Amino acid sequence: MADYEVVLLRHGETLGYDGDLGLTPLGEQQARQRGAALAKEIDPGTTVRMPHARTARAIATAVGLREALVEGGVEPEPLHPDPWFDNLRHSLHGRGVDASTAVAERLALTGDLPDWAREYDRFDSDYRSVAAAGGPIEYWLHNPTLYFEPPHVAAHRFWRGIAEARDDTVDDLLVVVATHSAPMRAFMATTLGHDPGEPHNLEDIRVRVRPDDTTEVVFRGTTTAMVVPPHLPPWIDRAWFESFGR
Repeated sequence: MADYEVVLLRHGETLGYDGDLGLTPLGEQQARQRGAALAKEIDPGTTVRMPHARTARAIATAVGLREALVEGGVEPEPLHPDPWFDNLRHSLHGRGVDASTAVAERLALTGDLPDWAREYDRFDSDYRSVAAAGGPIEYWLHNPTLYFEPPHVAAHRFWRGIAEARDDTVDDLLVVVATHSAPMRAFMATTLGHDPGEPHNLEDIRVRVRPDDTTEVVFRGTTTAMVVPPHLPPWIDRAWFESFGR
């Protein structure tokens, strides 16, 4: 058994937050630049795996990262979607969907709004500039909601994704994840005890996992010792959690 590292990366600049949209040309450039820089850090013989969230902007980010890694002499395994690292989820008519799906339905509504749509408006007031600045995520982290996935659940699923990345048949393993700011902020808020603010596009959280499940979480120069949570709290339904997004 050996240590392994998980690098959580926020997606590149997106075309918008009022739907499941991809990246701007700048966002594509950000992904490739980050991949090129990362390639210089990777030792020969390292196994590189690349799970990603299932949104268009996360997929496009993963594609750009992988292309740059290959150009830098690294041969990652094929990209693969991993629901553990998905974006913030929303309960829409009893179904767990990506927040971008919910906003698209919200924007189609007129007249009297159902409760879930009024809550979405409290979460995000304009669906573009406020979203780009991370304002909705700050609201979500500090205000109870009825229709959004709770922050602590997002943090627990990131930990599950990190734990399930372990592969004891591989000596040197690096897991590069293209994901989203909301669960990243929840993950760091539960790690640090406070919200560190919005991660920049392609900014990373690095998690070094040891064989005994102790970890070092590094964000913005601060290292925090953690243990991979050994069990779910009793208020999270295990059957639902283990089928998350599947």
